[in-house]
Parts: sequence; C-alpha cells; structure tokens
Amino acid sequence: MRYPRWDLSRVHLLDPVTEQAVCRIFPLDKAGNADGRRRAVSSDPLELADSQTDDGPAPLLRNLLEEYAATGLPPAYLPKQDKEKKE
Repeated sequence: MRYPRWDLSRVHLLDPVTEQAVCRIFPLDKAGNADGRRRAVSSDPLELADSQTDDGPAPLLRNLLEEYAATGLPPAYLPKQDKEKKE
C-alpha cells in the first residue's frame, strides 16, 4: 500500500512485482456507520411473515446449484450417511 500519511483519502493497493496500482482503497467511516440510523422495519406481522417464507435455498445458491447440475458431473460432495444405531 502506498499513501500519504496526512491524507488517507488517497490509498492505493500496489502489485508487489510490477509496482502498478491494482485498486484504490477508500477509508471506512466508523462514526457514520455507528450512528444508529437504520432502515425502518415494518411491525405488521403479515408483512413480516410474507418476507420470511422458506422457499428452499437462497436465490444465488439455487442458481449455482442449477449451473452445476447442468454440467452433468456427479456431486462433488456427498454427505456421510449415519448408520442406524442398533439397540
């Protein structure tokens, strides 16, 4: 990283081999993030119930699973089946 000590608004991440700037890093405003202002949440129980329905995996995970299934490869991970305990 290269930055002037007196101005942390200009911080750049450098590639150690080529000394080229890879990206700019912006400062984190901890006071602004901790001021307590959050978006309003509805207190209507019907609206909360609609937003929390369980329709299976999350949308991004569902897309990843569909893309993997489209390749035709066998599953990369099979969960271990616990044998039934004999009494």
